[in-house]
Amino acid sequence: MVSRILVVALVVCTANAATWMGYLPEKPKELAHKEGCYIEEINDVVPFGTEVKPIGRCVRINCGNPMMHYASCGVVGTTSDNCYVTKEDLSKPYPECCPDIKCDFENNV
Repeated sequence: MVSRILVVALVVCTANAATWMGYLPEKPKELAHKEGCYIEEINDVVPFGTEVKPIGRCVRINCGNPMMHYASCGVVGTTSDNCYVTKEDLSKPYPECCPDIKCDFENNV
């Protein structure tokens, strides 16, 4: 029982995020006067050094110069009969929106 919980915990810890970087996107003309990163998900420019977690997208965006850093949910899974993967909840900010593993164990003491 304890070994199953440990395995599930290790899987969740090692696969809880996917990260990548990208160059700054071009700003729309109406926002060109603002200093910082254009964030397409919110259709606005945020200052360099700002972190954004837009509701409706399960992602964290860090505005850097000259790169933007992104993080999203990693892949989670389970083979246990007592566990299941929850669904993504886009009403919550990252990382609370990510799928998770929930387990139903009997209370054996």
